[in-house]
Amino acid sequence: MARLQTVLLAPLVLLAVALQATEAGPYGANMEDSICCRDYVRYRLPWRVVKHFYWTSDSCLRPGVVLKTFRDKEICADPRALWVKMILKKLRE
Repeated sequence: MARLQTVLLAPLVLLAVALQATEAGPYGANMEDSICCRDYVRYRLPWRVVKHFYWTSDSCLRPGVVLKTFRDKEICADPRALWVKMILKKLRE
């Protein structure tokens, strides 16, 4: 029984590590002209953790806004999502 639990626990731990490492973040060679989002964040961020934002390049395939947290993480978000609109409104005030 203990062997079976170990066999099942190992893939769960690997999955948890993989999911944590797949954050939606900006990519691009030129910081001003080619920042694009490959994917959007899949969870809602509290507005209090975001200190700054900037828009992705107009040449990107999908629109995006990069939310910069107080821990200096840059996270891509869908600008059409209601929670993202609320964060942008709060930061503009």
